[in-house]
Amino acid sequence: MSKRLRSSDVCADCSGPDPSWASVNRGTFICDECCGVHRSLGRHISQMVETLYNNGANSIWEHSLLDPASVMSGRRKANPQDKVHPNKAEFIRAKYQMLAFVHRLPCRDDDSVTAKDLSKEKGSTPLHVASKAGQILQAELLAVYGADPGTQDSSGKTPVDYARQGGHHELAERLVEIQYELTDRLAFYLCGRKPGEGEEGSLATSLIWKNRSG
Repeated sequence: MSKRLRSSDVCADCSGPDPSWASVNRGTFICDECCGVHRSLGRHISQMVETLYNNGANSIWEHSLLDPASVMSGRRKANPQDKVHPNKAEFIRAKYQMLAFVHRLPCRDDDSVTAKDLSKEKGSTPLHVASKAGQILQAELLAVYGADPGTQDSSGKTPVDYARQGGHHELAERLVEIQYELTDRLAFYLCGRKPGEGEEGSLATSLIWKNRSG
């Protein structure tokens, strides 16, 4: 959690006014009461905060609640008047730990996302499946949770390969950025530039070049 300097929105979880905290894990702004519950969840991946929030991160975590039918089913998000325990706490855990309200693809016989796609024999991962289907938001979320864009399946193909094969070029480029983000930052820190900015394209050659120049 990090304190927000300016409060002008509503809490992403209970819609309370003037949230003063930001969840760096989820890219959402929350109130003081909900903040206490968030702290109990533990600190995990803290990436893409600005991008996710600016593009409506809360609509990802509460996708099914945006459907008017959810009101008829009795499902609703927490209100400012609700008690922290159990009302707000149960909602926040369902929302972020159980991912109870995120979009889930319907199960059909002809659906490309089936159990066999994730079998150990094929070596397929959820990121392979999302990349093959061109699901950018799902791929971003999987990457946030630690999915590796460089993982190969039994055919030797990576999620990047499937994205390119399916013509999802924007997704393929994004996966490449994610895959080399750490080494690019390290190269920039050590050498003052990223690999590919000069004649030496890799991190190793960048370091060798720097040592020789020094």
